[in-house]
Amino acid sequence: MQPSPPQAVGTLQSIGKALIGSIWLLATACFFPPLETRPLAEFGRTLFGVLAVVHAVECVAFLGVLRKSARPLVENLWQTFLFGIIHVSIVRGEIEARGGQA
Repeated sequence: MQPSPPQAVGTLQSIGKALIGSIWLLATACFFPPLETRPLAEFGRTLFGVLAVVHAVECVAFLGVLRKSARPLVENLWQTFLFGIIHVSIVRGEIEARGGQA
């Protein structure tokens, strides 16, 4: 039995959040032993910086959409900083389901 489209989208969003969360954890771990001395460490620290900058830009770029949400703005900003466009797409879906314009 194949899931309906909304279930499939929700599943993909959950997988995306898990994947991005895992990448954040790996990148953060590269600042601490034992990974800080491994060849992967420099890449992980660079990746951490790139994630932080890109997701901070997304927070600013999507601020208008995040303000339209019924959720607290701080929660939306934090989730956007962690998960980026995946969280913004969830918020847009919630806004549209309420009958608003994202």
